[in-house]
Amino acid sequence: MKRLLLTVGMLLMGMGLVGGAAAALIPTSLLPLDQEVGTHTSAAGAVLGIGLMAAAVNPAANIGWVRAGILYGFVVLAFEAGAYFLWRASFHLGPVIFGLAFSLLLIATYPERKKLIPSARSSTRKSAVGTPASTPIKTSTPAPVEQPEPKPQT
Repeated sequence: MKRLLLTVGMLLMGMGLVGGAAAALIPTSLLPLDQEVGTHTSAAGAVLGIGLMAAAVNPAANIGWVRAGILYGFVVLAFEAGAYFLWRASFHLGPVIFGLAFSLLLIATYPERKKLIPSARSSTRKSAVGTPASTPIKTSTPAPVEQPEPKPQT
């Protein structure tokens, strides 16, 4: 049951993010700052949402996406609080409730919660080329070549 709830939660969160990204495509200001700096917030939201929906098929094998979904809720809270306290912008409660609710749902339903927090051992995993990161690359010296004994001449 928890596995099904985790999958459904990831799918709903992903769909909400993709829908929010699509709605953000409607221009709301004359200066699209995200595009001026070289990023596109709608695309970033869409990538997170699509990734979460794809990872919902097998959340245990896609722990990075689960972690990203959990992080999203806390980042939204930090952004809303920062905008409110720094610029006196209005506090939007909807994104905070959405983000934190799904973050908590992912935490509560993930089958092995201890794996959600990376340990020091996870830094010793295999690198991209397939050699363990903590194991030095061994170089071998060539073995001496044995010369066959000369045959006695008769």
